[in-house]
Amino acid sequence: MKILVHFKSGFKQIFIVPKSMLALEFRNMAKEIGGAIESIEFSLPSRNQANFASHDYRNGVLRLPDKH
Repeated sequence: MKILVHFKSGFKQIFIVPKSMLALEFRNMAKEIGGAIESIEFSLPSRNQANFASHDYRNGVLRLPDKH
């Protein structure tokens, strides 16, 4: 699952996390990485991405750079 986190500092970070990760666990991890959280947006991958990336979801969190 792709998650976009907006931090209070103005920094934005996209995370790809396994569907099995608890929301509280993710929030705590994101807070450790970027500080105080302003908002979190969740989105599911497209059908093509789901097939291609299912291996990555099972293996943990991937951090992607934010596109400006």
